[in-house]
Amino acid sequence: MRTLIIQHDHDGYPGALLEPIERAGSVQRWETYTHPERPDLDGIDAIVSLGGTAHPDQDHAEPWLAAELDLLEEALDVGIPILGVCLGGQLLARACGGQIGKVEVPEVARFADVGLLPDAADDLLFAGLPRPFFGFEWHWYGFRAPPGATLLAQNESTHQAFRVQNRAWGLQFHIEVTAETLTEWADAAPDTIEEFGGRARFDKSVETFIDQSTAAAKELAERFMVVAAVSNGEVGPEVLASLEVRPDPIAEAEAAGVPPDVIAAMARMRNEQRF
Repeated sequence: MRTLIIQHDHDGYPGALLEPIERAGSVQRWETYTHPERPDLDGIDAIVSLGGTAHPDQDHAEPWLAAELDLLEEALDVGIPILGVCLGGQLLARACGGQIGKVEVPEVARFADVGLLPDAADDLLFAGLPRPFFGFEWHWYGFRAPPGATLLAQNESTHQAFRVQNRAWGLQFHIEVTAETLTEWADAAPDTIEEFGGRARFDKSVETFIDQSTAAAKELAERFMVVAAVSNGEVGPEVLASLEVRPDPIAEAEAAGVPPDVIAAMARMRNEQRF
């Protein structure tokens, strides 16, 4: 199996998504910032389009943007699974006929509750995410889920995730980030970090949320590669049923030896639908 990873900036790494993708097969990269011409899709079984500093409507300034839209439209037509993250999610929304544009409430350099919706509970990729899930946000633009798409997450800023055709997913939040990536981004944009809360606050939020985020990214990537394997015929469709089942966090906590009073508190929280 071969996955095409689309990288829009030199520091827009696949991060925590990369290891599960590489375990599943080979990787082909399209670095749009050095090679604006789109690659051919022959032999490509899955596509991951990452974030970037460009905006999704800057056709006049970014020569690769129209080429990527064309590639995503072709992939949708032929049924290649797609995962779009931040800018990649915005471009996927645009390729599917959704709306993109500036948001009234930008989310910049912070982790935020992405607002998982009921349809995320049995989604092939999102069923494994913890509730609530705090994803890393750095965007001034956003998307609205395309016509016919299933909305999976929404918060006060914008739509945060959608699914199309049960084989293409657009995410607004940066699920791919690692601690190292966030340190590099913060070092490169000290004025922005200061404007949106300061470095100490930024570092503390990374310390608080990054382990949950990277673990979720790895599971989501593993699930996405299973979808790709089913799509290209490597495994049968019956395996998809297991992806729709959300792991039971209380059972996992009990197996890990979590104290009974904590288990009881988790049960109360679940009854209150807090996770």
